[in-house]
Amino acid sequence: MEVFVFNLPTWQTVRAVPSVYSISSLHTGAIKEQADGIVTTASDATVNVTSEKIIKYLYLEVPSEYENSSHIVNYSVGISYSGDKYIHYGSAMTMDLGVKDDRYINAGSYVHNVTIQFNVPKETFIPITGVVVNPKIPYRFSVLRLLMLLLLASFWIFLGPGSVLWKMELDTGKAFHFLLLCFATLGVMFFYFVTWYFNGNSYQWDQIIKIPNGLWISYNQYGDLANSLLHGHTYLSLPISPGLKALKNPYSLAARLAIGKNGQVAYWDHAFYHDKYYCYFGVIPAIIFFMPYEIITGKEMLSGWAILIALLIAIVFATFLVVRIAKLYFEDASFGTVLCAIWMLGMGCGLLQEAFVADFYSVPQASSYMFTIISLWCWLKAIKKKRNKRGKYISPWWIFFGSLFMACNLGCRPPFIIFSLLAVPIFWTSVFKDRTLFSRKGLLATILAILPFFLIFIPLFIYNFDRFGSAFNFGQNYNLTELDLTRAKRPNILFLISEVLICFWFKPAVIRATFPFISQSNIATPLYYPRDPFVGGGYFVFTAPFVLLLFIIAPYVFGRRKRGELDNRTVSKKYWPAKSVRGTVIATTSLSFALAVCSTFLNAYLGGCSQRYEACFGTLFTLSSILVLFCALPRWVCCEREKQGSVMLLKISLTALIVATLVLEFLGLCDLGRMGQNSTVHLFKVASWFLFVN
Repeated sequence: MEVFVFNLPTWQTVRAVPSVYSISSLHTGAIKEQADGIVTTASDATVNVTSEKIIKYLYLEVPSEYENSSHIVNYSVGISYSGDKYIHYGSAMTMDLGVKDDRYINAGSYVHNVTIQFNVPKETFIPITGVVVNPKIPYRFSVLRLLMLLLLASFWIFLGPGSVLWKMELDTGKAFHFLLLCFATLGVMFFYFVTWYFNGNSYQWDQIIKIPNGLWISYNQYGDLANSLLHGHTYLSLPISPGLKALKNPYSLAARLAIGKNGQVAYWDHAFYHDKYYCYFGVIPAIIFFMPYEIITGKEMLSGWAILIALLIAIVFATFLVVRIAKLYFEDASFGTVLCAIWMLGMGCGLLQEAFVADFYSVPQASSYMFTIISLWCWLKAIKKKRNKRGKYISPWWIFFGSLFMACNLGCRPPFIIFSLLAVPIFWTSVFKDRTLFSRKGLLATILAILPFFLIFIPLFIYNFDRFGSAFNFGQNYNLTELDLTRAKRPNILFLISEVLICFWFKPAVIRATFPFISQSNIATPLYYPRDPFVGGGYFVFTAPFVLLLFIIAPYVFGRRKRGELDNRTVSKKYWPAKSVRGTVIATTSLSFALAVCSTFLNAYLGGCSQRYEACFGTLFTLSSILVLFCALPRWVCCEREKQGSVMLLKISLTALIVATLVLEFLGLCDLGRMGQNSTVHLFKVASWFLFVN
């Protein structure tokens, strides 16, 4: 792939004889030539290239002073046949003249006449001085591309249907298993880092900008909050314009737009209450990330770095969580299934959107995901066997830290607190059968399980009271956004059902024939409600199709209990009788699914439709599907039924869907119109990879 596919233009032009034309020697339309480029005199300026030889590729020459400076232009390529003056144009495309590899144009290899039409406003300067016809295209090696290809190839090497890993029982004590677990975890971390880095999140989201409607947005909201807390107050130290203070209803968008025309500043998506700005997003990320950074460096931390740290920590603990699930609940967990589950949790949780758009909106989402994953792992670690004695007990400190991290969700992204309900099936047997929790012999563990919620909730309620005069008011209704949330009415359930089913879950992917091959699309609904354009499609179509596959087969998988296969051969009997474990697994799977459905509707009801809301319900859906996966492909099934068509098909389908998701998610980074797109340098470098088809 690296040598012969992505570098196909190199081999196609080995014997090419380049012809160089200056702009002045070509037929042009609506163009005024300058020494260092051209200026358009209309919005459809053209450069026509004619050659005696069939034109395969074109290359646009740029003056040396513009070689490394970004200059993005929209263009279309048209062709005309001999004897016909009509020009047939293709779709609109985009290039960055500052990226050398992006200045090549694939002309199709079957005409002598090619027209480049620049779809830019009148009087636009374009730094082009000449055109090379049929250039020799140099071999272009990309480390990133090779790493991505190796990552995809590793799935077929390690998780192909004939892989020996499916037949191995998980054993973290073996060096080989430990190394592959590290490799899988680093692979997920690498994919998240590429997603984060691609959009320039190492340096973006630290400015105050004026948005097109005349209002202002400050991306330093968490840095401002940390600074305010360090100075002993909960309001943000932002100047309040007199016009905003004078408004009878500052939450009216029309009123704020009116004062914005007069130069009055009203910051977007900040809570405004009693003539002060507040951050209505959870305060805990400001305490654990932004305040220490400012204390140490004296500077405000960028949101992107806090998000990256939270996500990388969460990915490590996601591996711990998957391994713990396998060891605690499954007698015969396949090592291949564990590796597959690690990638499913990494891709299906919906956090790649937060990694890409790493602004202050994503900070509470990423932080809550981190706290939730760590919490669930701690809770599962809390279940212990007594040494040299029969019986079980609940580790007081593990359950304490699990509850502590879970409670932190209220100070990050409150909807994530719904994960605390998973404690019911997790500790059901411990409470009602073993009596190791909520009993006299489990008194210490019981106290430490409940205490963290008071330790976290009470300071948060005091924090709310100091800001808004109510312990339970988080300030979301005082938000200066497009809706007046102090008066806005919520949509009815029928409207929400259409939004959830069609937008969040099953929105078809938007495919096109040019790079990046998938596209952002608007969501059409009969009535207005907040919504952001989706890249690709809905959760089950684009983000995690492998989750839908496992839900489809879940009834058959859990039907094995009637044949005794779940009890006798699949679930673990290390801690409890098989019947209890099977009940816990099915109850956790069902509850996770139900909570995910509730979370989707709750997010749609409160916030509208946006891919950034996938994090909560996506994680729940994925956890539910992982339990189905462990039941569907235990080691004994992979060994004894290896040649069965259904088992082979499931392995192939699962691996193929994960690989397809990786590819689609990566291509989704390259949609130029994607919300939050800041850095286009990497985008156009990747676009040049597909010159052979684009």
